[in-house]
Amino acid sequence: MFGGSLDVQVREVTATRKEYETGLEQAVPGGIKIEGDSIFVTKGEVQIRIDIAPMPDLVIALIRLSRLQATWTFLAGSETAKAKLVEHMDWSMKRGGG
Repeated sequence: MFGGSLDVQVREVTATRKEYETGLEQAVPGGIKIEGDSIFVTKGEVQIRIDIAPMPDLVIALIRLSRLQATWTFLAGSETAKAKLVEHMDWSMKRGGG
């Protein structure tokens, strides 16, 4: 599904920092710890550190969207458990569009 090892993923996220943190908390209730620009996610055997950095807004015509770079570093967990958690978090954090 993910083609290889899940050690580090770099993602561009169209959200404010608060929206992203809220989405993570909804995806993994009780498993989020925020320390400065790092967010630690723990669920079962999987541990992830997500480092957040602001990016320039995405501007499409008159629409301006906030963007973040989220670097996910997997600290613990089997490849299968990591893949399942990533899939769960991705589905939990989807937003409607278009």
